[in-house]
Amino acid sequence: MSLVPVNITTVLAASTVQSVGAVLVVLTTLGFIAYVVANVRSGREEVGSEIELAPNRKPYYDDEELETTKLNRTLASGVVLLGIVSVGLPLYWLAEPGRQEGNIEESLRIFEKRGHEQYEEGSQCVHGPEGSGGQAPYVLLDADSEFVANLQWRAPALDTVLMRFSREELAGIIDHGRPGTPMPAWGAGGGGPRTVQEIDNIVDYLASVQLSPEESSEAVATELAVELGLLSEEDRSDPDKVEAAVEQIDYESLETGKELFNLGEQSGFAGGAYACGRCHTRGWSMITDGPDAVEPASAQALLGPYVDYEDGSGGGFAYSLDGLVPRKFATVDELAEFLGTGTVDGQGFGIGGTGSGRMPGFLDNPNTEEVQGDGMYTPEMVCAVARYAATLQGGQPPLPELPPTTVPPATTTTAPDGDDDAAAEEGEEDAAPTPAFCSDEALNP
Repeated sequence: MSLVPVNITTVLAASTVQSVGAVLVVLTTLGFIAYVVANVRSGREEVGSEIELAPNRKPYYDDEELETTKLNRTLASGVVLLGIVSVGLPLYWLAEPGRQEGNIEESLRIFEKRGHEQYEEGSQCVHGPEGSGGQAPYVLLDADSEFVANLQWRAPALDTVLMRFSREELAGIIDHGRPGTPMPAWGAGGGGPRTVQEIDNIVDYLASVQLSPEESSEAVATELAVELGLLSEEDRSDPDKVEAAVEQIDYESLETGKELFNLGEQSGFAGGAYACGRCHTRGWSMITDGPDAVEPASAQALLGPYVDYEDGSGGGFAYSLDGLVPRKFATVDELAEFLGTGTVDGQGFGIGGTGSGRMPGFLDNPNTEEVQGDGMYTPEMVCAVARYAATLQGGQPPLPELPPTTVPPATTTTAPDGDDDAAAEEGEEDAAPTPAFCSDEALNP
């Protein structure tokens, strides 16, 4: 789907203007040809008649004809031309917005087509058709750059990438690649072969295949129901069974949060695009299970230092998650709110944190500032992930339950004793407390 919806009326308006313009060009051309032919014929050589045919010797209209017939004919021509201009210009003005919109849509179609061709050439074999997710070959090296093994790397789906990153951020990722992963630098800025225009065209194409927020959350809920054993693979195509299974999901369960944290690790769903573990757990994206998953087979015994890590530990592409609550966030609700919005470069978050801009938000699309709540996850999903993430202890096994937190009581500004009347006169009232982010009141307003 395209970020700029195709408007049939706009396209027809643009086509009409083009047709009228073409007709005017043809008529003008024919008129000019007729003028040239008539002029040539009237000026052909007549031997012996130079005096009679010379323009300055040829008798012109007499005063009576000049001031009646000739004048009326000239004035009538002027009125006709004035009518054409008076009607034509407003019509052109009315059709101009449609022409411009049609031009924008046609330009976007061309850019998407170019981006699609480049995507098919360099990325489809890795990220899948229409950005649905896939795998990439990966050569695992040790700290001394010595060969360890050949294996496959989960390549995330790109049909939701613009729900997490802005167009500029995505272009930067494509330009410079992802160090430490099979994703190379594709843009000239990172030493790759693509120009800025080509990178922009790839982003245009990816924008055209993005899922809607509803499609994204429905896909996650369905996969989650399967991972939790509430829905069989055979019943995925039955809408009634899917709906019934999704309704059984307990988002307050730590098990649900764990499955969301690692969504796609076993099934390959969306190449792990929805999973937190893809960035926060070292080795998460390496596929080591299955026949011929690791070559040579003897290297399987050497993989421990690269893949054997607890959830959220080892520092994959992002930092290790160790005691987020209460060390980094006072409560699970604060952590959930952070997961929904992500970080902004240079802005603080949590307790003493400074954002880098690399952590995306999962509740809000950064490309649609005028729309809220159009991210990959629903608030219930974000809260489930936050609950599980709060139990993670770095290299140690997760806690069996949420860690205890001590939150300072909320403070409100009230008038001193005896000044109630004065406060009321000034319109000062205690503000209603804001419900916690993951409370039933907030999730089900």
